[in-house]
Amino acid sequence: MGGLEGKTVVITGASRGLGEAMAIGLAAQGAGVVLAARNVDDLERVAKACSDAGAQHATVVQTDITDEPQVQRLVEGVLEHDGRIDVFVANAGTSYGMLTDKKFRELHSYDADITRQLFEVNVIGTWLCMKHALPKMQAGSSFIVIGSETGRALYPGAGMYAITKATDDALATLAAREMAEAGVRVNVLSPGGMVDTQLFGPTGMPEWLKQAHPPLPADVIVPAALWLASDEADGVTGAIISGKQFNETGPEGVRSTLEPARA
Repeated sequence: MGGLEGKTVVITGASRGLGEAMAIGLAAQGAGVVLAARNVDDLERVAKACSDAGAQHATVVQTDITDEPQVQRLVEGVLEHDGRIDVFVANAGTSYGMLTDKKFRELHSYDADITRQLFEVNVIGTWLCMKHALPKMQAGSSFIVIGSETGRALYPGAGMYAITKATDDALATLAAREMAEAGVRVNVLSPGGMVDTQLFGPTGMPEWLKQAHPPLPADVIVPAALWLASDEADGVTGAIISGKQFNETGPEGVRSTLEPARA
């Protein structure tokens, strides 16, 4: 797609899964990538892959997005080194108990501490990234929240994870409206189906769930991420985009769904 040379992209949760796939995809288009997550060893591995793919630079910043000083340090460090943040991908998240533990299949079965953890990472962490990055981003820049169809389908068994992702949709919608005058685009990007990442735990997606819902590859999300990061998505804000659907319809399909809302 091109158009990312000279741009600086920050990606949270970049050490594996969707974050790793997007980091390498963006790097291949010439962007400079700042990779944030808690596991430095995994980040270093992804940074090497990004450099090999053609990144302008690949910087590792150990970051826990639930700790506000660490998020602030991440943003300030990027601004000090690169002078700007062109794209911020709020990808880090957790899904403890989602469909993998019978104890947590219904809302009333959740423990309060697990619920707090889910909101701390998926909602507060995303909001902290918005709080510190959005005011520093310039007109034409792009903030991408990685969401989940689970938060819209709200099927029985989706649990508190689905509630946190629905809240992320609301956060992005409101942020898009608040940042419209500043010219900063804010959109939600979801894979379009389940992806077998460590969100399901260290052993990955359980086999019975794979049989019921064949997982998508992590790179299903990359073409839409590249488009949202580029100037080709100028004017697109407040959208909720599925990577799978984007791959089928292209940018025209996304814009066509936005037109009625603009009319």
